[in-house]
Amino acid sequence: MGALMAGTRGWWRRNALALVAVAVLLPATVVGAAWWGWKHAYPDSGMPLWPVTPGVSGTVDLKGATWGPVKAKVITDTTGLDMPAGATLIGVTVEVTPHGDKGPDCYAPELVEQSTGRSWQSVRGELGLSWSTDEPESCVPTLEGEKAEPYQLVLPYVVPEDAEGPFWVDIDPGQAESKFVRFPIDP
Repeated sequence: MGALMAGTRGWWRRNALALVAVAVLLPATVVGAAWWGWKHAYPDSGMPLWPVTPGVSGTVDLKGATWGPVKAKVITDTTGLDMPAGATLIGVTVEVTPHGDKGPDCYAPELVEQSTGRSWQSVRGELGLSWSTDEPESCVPTLEGEKAEPYQLVLPYVVPEDAEGPFWVDIDPGQAESKFVRFPIDP
């Protein structure tokens, strides 16, 4: 029996490499999952998590600019526009006033139905409207040597007829410590 045991290695030795891998990877997985949860639960995670809504003035100060006030209206005269059947056109304008020489950046603002969470992007080109520097759909970049000036975002949204207000207009200025601008509207 001793000869039989001498020729075989024990279970711990046969599985030493796998046990070392588990001993290293298991704690690394736990630490990685905890870091991921922490990173997205606290500021500067890179994801827009916390809405900043306007105060009494109807404006929000965030990421080097004053956003708002906002105006919204259902546009009933769609003559000359390439509108799909069974849809409603909602026009939204948002004032943007940069605080410094450089204007803020932002991603395309979204219209979000509060009751369902459905969201829509602005559709100027799809409606057959030409792009215009006087009526931008996203933040206006400040080029080298230019000084940022106030402007107005002009946002046409096409929503299905069954979409019901109130809505939110969400604007993510990017890298704003996980905050984003949220304007409640009910056109």
